[in-house]
Amino acid sequence: MVESRITVGDCRTRILEVPGSGPLVLLLHGFADSADTWRELLAELARRGHRAVAIDLPGFGRASAVGRVDLLAEYDEFVTAALVSLRRADDAPAVLVGNSMGATVALRAAGDRPDVAAVVALAPAGLGFHPVLHKASNALDTLVPVLRVAYHVPYPAIGVRVAVAGYYRARLAPGLRNAWRFGSHFHGMADFRRVGALGRRLMAEVQAGCLDFGAMSAPVTLIWGSADPVCDVAGASTLLDAVPGSRLVMLHGSGHLPQIDATVAVADVLDGVVEQLAD
Repeated sequence: MVESRITVGDCRTRILEVPGSGPLVLLLHGFADSADTWRELLAELARRGHRAVAIDLPGFGRASAVGRVDLLAEYDEFVTAALVSLRRADDAPAVLVGNSMGATVALRAAGDRPDVAAVVALAPAGLGFHPVLHKASNALDTLVPVLRVAYHVPYPAIGVRVAVAGYYRARLAPGLRNAWRFGSHFHGMADFRRVGALGRRLMAEVQAGCLDFGAMSAPVTLIWGSADPVCDVAGASTLLDAVPGSRLVMLHGSGHLPQIDATVAVADVLDGVVEQLAD
């Protein structure tokens, strides 16, 4: 696995890449996450001979900050520019794979375009959250004055990273190994403040409606963990009813990050998608 820095449009970012054949598989992480979330899946895809790249989205990981008011529109442009940068001249259209926020971005690219052959969306945030998450979001809004004070407490970076890693292990991906990696891009409470502000912007965009099912023409596969505590699989039916040929794969016992706690199963699905494109 090769880690490198590249420039995509106006954004300086980082990629993790494994060599292989077939269409490029571009992996888009979720909110407050990074390309590191895909390390286990990248290793599995490499063993199966797929060329795959995970990329830090603007505002997260080691990428440059976001610059626009409309986050999802900025990510749309970023993904298009990333495909221009990463696809070879003779490449077939890519397979976009996303998790949570990244899955929403991937679904927004499922229209009639020559650079995307198929989309695989793991627990896409754009199809609805569990009610408990809405309650938590509303509760945070009432705590803004308190949080403004907490954000300025000089907690050591290691403490912040341990807290983030613990949340990943306890809440998002049961049985997570190397949990420390998932907090490695948090350097202190200032990052929590920045991420919190981005989260409120993103939630507003998602709740306003961010997916156009009528425009989706690329094959769409949804993957959902049965134990996902964040995104509600009940919202999948709207897309499945509206997008011909779309399908849902349920992974029993998996949480919000199937790429981590059901790596082989996700790779099996991707195998099938790539094989179908080759037929």
